[in-house]
Amino acid sequence: MPIPRGEVRPTSERARQAYFNIIGDRIHGARFLDLFAGSGIFSFEALSRGAATATAVDSSKQNLAAIARHADGFGVAVKTIPGDATLPPGDEFDLVYADPPYDFGRYDDLLLGLDGMKLAPEGVVAVEHRRHTSPFTVEPKRLAFWRRAEYGEVWMTFFIGEK
Repeated sequence: MPIPRGEVRPTSERARQAYFNIIGDRIHGARFLDLFAGSGIFSFEALSRGAATATAVDSSKQNLAAIARHADGFGVAVKTIPGDATLPPGDEFDLVYADPPYDFGRYDDLLLGLDGMKLAPEGVVAVEHRRHTSPFTVEPKRLAFWRRAEYGEVWMTFFIGEK
């Protein structure tokens, strides 16, 4: 799949596979939210692994148009939403993956937005960030730290929603 030109920095295949290994069977029938979607690769992979739906949010209309074209070509449905990924859509989701740009300076806003969104009971939220960083300084109320996964330059911090 061609990657849209511009500021898109796709997550390595190794890190992406690790994410899907960590969430395991939770993907089957899940409502998947892909924040800072970029190329949409996480949305497409979630669907290919059994997610019921995938929603891609990105501030770039060019990226979203490319995702829509690829979804049409693959014969799958990916809902695309233009906007600020720190303000997740109002739908309920089971799994959320957020991949902000490396120079992103609003991790606390992102975490608070995720903490306030409609997440299924025990839903999983993963946020990608640079290695050796702990970008969160706020304490979420509804999300609990679950684990951190480290893959080269990419670290993922996982949170789990309340029951």
